[in-house]
Amino acid sequence: MERAGAVFVGATRYASPLAWARLAPRWRAMVGQMRRMPGYVHHQVYFDPPFTLGTIGYFATREDLLRFARSGVHRELMQWVTDGTENATGGYIRVYELPDAVAEATGDLVSRTGTGADAHA
Repeated sequence: MERAGAVFVGATRYASPLAWARLAPRWRAMVGQMRRMPGYVHHQVYFDPPFTLGTIGYFATREDLLRFARSGVHRELMQWVTDGTENATGGYIRVYELPDAVAEATGDLVSRTGTGADAHA
């Protein structure tokens, strides 16, 4: 398996289970696109009751991760989340990068640097 050099950690607190139902087709399209992107390594989803869903995405490089983040399907989903219609009530995004020299020496995914921004309040 390819080693990840960049990790995305994010979560969105959805307004209700109805928002999840509206999210589902958008989510499936986004995951499909993410898996096809160059540099995609792996992802996992987590749940924080009552309505928060989060994603941890692993990519070969920060550039690969950002290419996905700026892609059409992901951008459309983020616009839907933040469109003011109460689909979601909060969230966050963090990006962590493993410097090349450390990655080559250790082969481990260790967060040495990180940047982040709140997706929405």
